[in-house]
Amino acid sequence: MSTTIDKDHLPTSFGAFKPVGHMLVGLPGDLQLQALSTSLQQAGWPADALLQFTPREGVAELEAMIDNAGGMAGFGYELTMMRRYLALSRQGVRWLLVKVDNDEQTEQAVALARDQSAMLAVRYRLLIVEELI
Repeated sequence: MSTTIDKDHLPTSFGAFKPVGHMLVGLPGDLQLQALSTSLQQAGWPADALLQFTPREGVAELEAMIDNAGGMAGFGYELTMMRRYLALSRQGVRWLLVKVDNDEQTEQAVALARDQSAMLAVRYRLLIVEELI
């Protein structure tokens, strides 16, 4: 696994959040978020392949991205997803961005996320966005 992402440099496409090569997981609380992070690390993910967001961080980041998204972003699914993430963040959902390099890793991460009552899991590929949960 390579190419880490930090909160100051989130990948976008036309100003919309699009972390290609990653899966975004929405979890109901801090306990589930920490448990998933621990499970992923025990399964071989390095700590720098996981990025956590609190609801407050999610709201601030998403509001800024939505406000600054380019006109082309409105034609894609990414802006719709960002609005959905914003609504969930306002409800207190915690987020974990997980680096996934292949289908096998994705399947393993999704299984671990389900074990922690994940509400949502979305994988970002170059040309498609897959809702997994």
